[in-house]
Amino acid sequence: MDNPSAELETYRTLRLGMVAGGLLLGTGVVSYIISIGGRIPQSVSATFYTPIQTIFTGTLILVGLALVAVKGRPGWENTLLDVAGVLIPMVAFVPTPVQDATCVPAGKDCVPLPLVEGVGLNVGAYLALGLVALGYLWLRRLLEGQNEEWDGPTTRGVAAITAIWVLIAAIFFVARPQFLQFAHYASAISFFVILGVVVFINASYTAPIDPAIDKPASWYRGWYRVIGWLMVGFAAFGALVFAVTGTQNFVYTGTPSPFPVIFWVEVVLLTLFILYWILQTSELWNQTVPGSTSTAEAAPQG
Repeated sequence: MDNPSAELETYRTLRLGMVAGGLLLGTGVVSYIISIGGRIPQSVSATFYTPIQTIFTGTLILVGLALVAVKGRPGWENTLLDVAGVLIPMVAFVPTPVQDATCVPAGKDCVPLPLVEGVGLNVGAYLALGLVALGYLWLRRLLEGQNEEWDGPTTRGVAAITAIWVLIAAIFFVARPQFLQFAHYASAISFFVILGVVVFINASYTAPIDPAIDKPASWYRGWYRVIGWLMVGFAAFGALVFAVTGTQNFVYTGTPSPFPVIFWVEVVLLTLFILYWILQTSELWNQTVPGSTSTAEAAPQG
């Protein structure tokens, strides 16, 4: 395609932006590890407390915006991408609990007291913006009435985002200590499980039309299934580790050298995230929205 449309270039940029975001975070983590003599941090999330904090938070916000902006297949895929996009900034706004002198009781992980006010301001602003966005969407739904654009899937998607907003707001305002303790990890685990489901949807429906990597649908589907299973599996393993150990940054000390379990779980998940968006960007290089059936109804553009 010699002269892609502005719309197609926009979709390419969004998908490549998610790859770039993942690579930026990975590069920042590697640079930090090198700067401290090769020591591995407790977790990727714990790099919030290091000099690469700006990369950590900025990357997650960038990815969240791109996930909401890019459109998947109408129905579950597009709804889940929107939900994932709404959740991932929470991982940036609420840092992972760590051991700190301000924790009560002593020895328990917590969000350090000097950061609590900032969390409240950031999440409060995010919820306020979300309320404005939801008000705009529901107003459009009311004014436009019944039409094809707002039929079932789109309305259900807005309803799902509204439910997520209500849940986050309720816990934030009513149970602030619990919110500070669990919002980061709950959002991160949910994000990767949801994205894993999106990957499985692609495995079921993908049918490349003029892809950048010229491979048959079976090749793309095979990779999507592997990525989906690994993503859901490692997210579930991370949740299990937390349930058993009670810490969100578990380091196994039963070996000669401490093994940062959660760090490597997060590295695998970040790698799978990057790989998925590279593959889907390749598959849809000459398309905008993916086809809604296994035979891919959309035709190449241009």
